[in-house]
Amino acid sequence: NLARSFEEQIIRTIRGIDSTLLVLRAIYVKNRDNFDLPEWTWHAGIVTDVVIQYSIIDDNGRLRASSLGPVQPIDLKDREHFKAHLEATIDEVFISRPLTRRNSGKSSIQLSRRILLADGTFAGVIVASVDPDQLARFYQSINIGRDGVINLIGLDGFVRASRGFKKEVTNFNNTGGVLLGRLKSRTVDSFTTGGAIDGVRRFLSYRQVAGLPLAVAVGLGEDEILAPFYEDALKYIAAGVAITILVVIVMGASLRHRRTLSKAYLALRRSEIVAQARRTELRSALENIEQGIFMVDAEGVVNVINRRAIELLDLPEEWLAGSRPLKEMLVYLRQRGEFANDDLNPRVRAMLMGDGLDSTIGTYERTRPNGVVLEVRSMATPDGGMVRTFTDITERKRAEARIAEMATHDELTGLANRSLFRERIEQALGRTQRYGEPFALLMLDLDRFKPINDTLGHPVGDEVLKEIALRLQFCVRETDTVARLGGDEFAILQAQAMTLEEVGRLAQRILDSIATPLDIEGHKIDI
Repeated sequence: NLARSFEEQIIRTIRGIDSTLLVLRAIYVKNRDNFDLPEWTWHAGIVTDVVIQYSIIDDNGRLRASSLGPVQPIDLKDREHFKAHLEATIDEVFISRPLTRRNSGKSSIQLSRRILLADGTFAGVIVASVDPDQLARFYQSINIGRDGVINLIGLDGFVRASRGFKKEVTNFNNTGGVLLGRLKSRTVDSFTTGGAIDGVRRFLSYRQVAGLPLAVAVGLGEDEILAPFYEDALKYIAAGVAITILVVIVMGASLRHRRTLSKAYLALRRSEIVAQARRTELRSALENIEQGIFMVDAEGVVNVINRRAIELLDLPEEWLAGSRPLKEMLVYLRQRGEFANDDLNPRVRAMLMGDGLDSTIGTYERTRPNGVVLEVRSMATPDGGMVRTFTDITERKRAEARIAEMATHDELTGLANRSLFRERIEQALGRTQRYGEPFALLMLDLDRFKPINDTLGHPVGDEVLKEIALRLQFCVRETDTVARLGGDEFAILQAQAMTLEEVGRLAQRILDSIATPLDIEGHKIDI
């Protein structure tokens, strides 16, 4: 799960930067003589803590422009992010090894795209210089122990970014390493390292990054994983908190990226004189982003909408062409039952049932009738209009639900775990203190579970635990809580236990239920 999350962060970050490169390149090709890179990047706010600078290298390998300001024509034709595009036949992003930039002396990774004129002439490359430390900031967001590491490595064998090793390995040539060898046969796998790099043995999980010549790896120290204190339930709670923090960080990065894109498009709208001439360029850029987007003018007319918005909202294909009032779009969606969800904020519902132009509702989420969850963001433009983006966050919501379930429930039986059970007890104590409502706690373990495990094996033992969990749930009410504390130990919180006789009846139901022999894989088992 950590390797997958690291992969998703890398994909979001690099794809976001690449989308910005595509937008800047298209605008530069249309107006090379008057293109002001510092002005564009300043207005759009696209230089962040991840991207150090954007720059343009001409066809002779000389630095032509930088988002940081005026530049000297430094000769960069020997740099790999320039040479890679000289003979390239495919228009794709190139990701360099970490290098020291000549104009600043700082280490960075170069993401570059070649620039071709309308007649196909090579006109140089456009470059985003990325801070390797920021690519590896995932390490600071999680707790993977004293010997935990993360690694971002190119399929060429060179390390792009890393954290946690006992020595510096960024730009380390690992072409002969085990990881690169395994990537040739399996794009996703786990294995145990021998500690060749820094002497620490680790359990390593890796994934090849989808659509990019990169792989991510997350390693945990073998000694720490096998240490007895990892059995303590508090460690599982800490892991849940760490994963939650990770999700929050990934969400924050995604929101920051979308905010950057919104600012970029607002910058395009500032100049009414060149707006019509740039419409084709804007359309090309809009079709290369993951978010749906449309732009509304001060009169409430949707003048720009991209294909992704058509797909996410199931709008007619012909709406891609021409202008259309936002009210007409909302009427179409209302007739299809788009806003029937009772969970909508009343203010959001009022906006959707009206003209839809309230841009002060910055961000909200809604679930479509087909189950897709959309995150909707609105931003006012200086001319009185609005930019609205739509992002499919269905998978993110599912991941959050899965993480919440893992943090509070036993993975094998689906019962409440020790953490959730403690929370339910605290709630019951609160009701007792406030309202005098009594409750009862019943603790039990299975008398003959260990012999079953020893003689029939752990798979049969697991099935026994799952069957016992089902029987316990049948014995209690919906207001009661059944929990697995660990091993063959279970506990029940009986809410509103008014008398000892009522508690005794529940205990007898449990004994009678468990006393019935179990039939597991052809074995008759008595507990």
